Amino acid sequence: MGILKGKKFSIYVQGCRTNQYEGEAIAAALEAAGALHRGDAPDIIVIVSCTVTATADRKCRKIIRRARRENPCAVIALCGCYAQKLSEEERALLDVDIALGNRLKHKLPRLIAARLAGGAPTVEANADVERDGSWDALSLDRPRLHTRAFLKVQEGCSHCCSYCIVPSVRGRPVSRPMEEAVEEARRVTDGGCPEIVLTGVHLGLYEDLPLLVRRIGALPNIKRLRFGSIEPFAVDEKLLAALAECPAFCRHLHMPLQSGDDGVLSAMRRGYKAADFAKTAERARSALGDELHVSTDLMVGFPSEDESAFRRSMEFVRGQEFGKVHVFPYSPREGTDAAAMPQLEESEVRPRVAEALALASELHKKFCSRWIGRELAILVEETDGAAAKGLSGNYIRVTAKAAAAVNETISVVPSRYAGEGLTTEGVSASSSLCSDISVI
Repeated sequence: MGILKGKKFSIYVQGCRTNQYEGEAIAAALEAAGALHRGDAPDIIVIVSCTVTATADRKCRKIIRRARRENPCAVIALCGCYAQKLSEEERALLDVDIALGNRLKHKLPRLIAARLAGGAPTVEANADVERDGSWDALSLDRPRLHTRAFLKVQEGCSHCCSYCIVPSVRGRPVSRPMEEAVEEARRVTDGGCPEIVLTGVHLGLYEDLPLLVRRIGALPNIKRLRFGSIEPFAVDEKLLAALAECPAFCRHLHMPLQSGDDGVLSAMRRGYKAADFAKTAERARSALGDELHVSTDLMVGFPSEDESAFRRSMEFVRGQEFGKVHVFPYSPREGTDAAAMPQLEESEVRPRVAEALALASELHKKFCSRWIGRELAILVEETDGAAAKGLSGNYIRVTAKAAAAVNETISVVPSRYAGEGLTTEGVSASSSLCSDISVI
């Protein structure tokens, strides 16, 4: 693959933290082959795609078209969930050189090299993804996009919620070998990265998550350990005990709720009732302390959600005192059971989304305001020499008037709430440091 040496590349990462890891690992593989990470006039553009909603599909197509318009001669490689379902005809219409499905991303450097050498365009979906038990051989030496490192340890999902396309594009569950995961965490933290975020398509299906937490948490150079997201039915007493006994584990759990109404949860095939979720959250707070930040996802406008169900959902969300609530409208995905149900009108869903967003903003302000006037340790992610921006252990965004270096942990006393999180006097609130589209 000598043809890659000296070639410039950029990577667009869309969607979840698992995609973030894969984008970082692909960048590492291209650099290992001699390519250069440069944003200006790239020879190679890689897009790590998402297809969880129709909006994600539209954003992906927009990224592709803009990339081709601005870089007409570049090799454009699309990989991941959107690419998994792409036909040859769609590839040609979008004018991408390579479309590569899931569990195949390790092939990208070789396929890009072949295309640069004059080979034909490629479409390769994983036809057996729903039965494939293999692990995509990607690895990471250091993070390139964030101060913290996302570490993918699990792939696939078999839960099959009625609205979700993920099992059909990501495939059956598989766990990364523990020794490999621990060694990568060691390599990354020994290299100076202070924070590891464990991630997976369904992290709770990892073969022995409590043991993995204990082993990574015991590494000599780890300062912080987080989960990306974990389903509530995976948070049991054994896991909570491991988290409580791990000094590096940050007091934050993102547990997707989706709805607070039992009828909607049943139609979604979530596998729990609202009361079950509440008990799990209560056990988590009991085990991990009052500082625990429980954040969640809330889907609005699912086909069986009538006005009464929406009211019950809002009441439940308010009562749970979540910190961050990610609100999004239901999006029908072809091939799922929910897509065949009678759909709600957009005119009915839109005001519900607005109301849910208003409640989310209220809850976020209430949670963050508990720490005004109290000392918080933040890991600095951005700095201009006069102001530092970063996250507290319990996932509050803080902007502080302080001279600090990236990756440094500093203690601050926030004085006010400012939209995205907390700030000290004299410094404006930071814009969001996380986006559903990242460029590396």
